[in-house]
Amino acid sequence: MASPIAITFSVEGVPPKKDGANSMWRKGAELPRLKALRAAASRAMRGRALPTQRLELTIAVYAEAKAGDLDNFIAGVCDGLQAAHPNTPIDKSQWLDLPVEARPRHPIAFADDSLVASIHATRAAPPDGRPRYEVSIVGN
Repeated sequence: MASPIAITFSVEGVPPKKDGANSMWRKGAELPRLKALRAAASRAMRGRALPTQRLELTIAVYAEAKAGDLDNFIAGVCDGLQAAHPNTPIDKSQWLDLPVEARPRHPIAFADDSLVASIHATRAAPPDGRPRYEVSIVGN
């Protein structure tokens, strides 16, 4: 029987963006965003087992529209919370500042984002002018 999961975490800055066929794992601008996402999610998971059943994902992005399209942020968060594809070249030296479990070859919140059955996403201007986002993952 799968363990229930309910985690929520917040990340400073904007989420990683997935756009087009090029891997975000190899884009210099996305690397700090991916690292921030994975570090925050890893802390929130605190060694919990990965869920194996249906998940509900909620993302609230507080960033100006010029920061990126909401759908690209959603895809970036979903892909960033699972392991990078095994064929994706990863420069391991760029990830040494994160715990092993937060590095690209390890899933963080789910083994595959196909478990995400429901997504609720919003974007609003940041009230204090500083972009950030909040992620909630609930499942059973």
